[in-house]
Amino acid sequence: MPIDEVTISRRCSNCGTEIEVVAVKKDNMMLSSKEFVWCPKCQAEHPEVRDIAGRLESIKTEQESYPLSTTVAPDRSTAEK
Repeated sequence: MPIDEVTISRRCSNCGTEIEVVAVKKDNMMLSSKEFVWCPKCQAEHPEVRDIAGRLESIKTEQESYPLSTTVAPDRSTAEK
């Protein structure tokens, strides 16, 4: 059964405070917005930022699962020639 709804997070563009989380149909989903929202932390109206709820946490979790990179010292024997 396909997923018909997506959870959208609305945040303050100034401080990143989550204002609201709403579930919308995929057909009605719109992440770009020019609307302003009242931020309780900033005590002012700022443009809103919409994103898929949990996306940033998912990216962070995936990046933390990557193996640590090892640095390789440059080969000095070829640099001296």
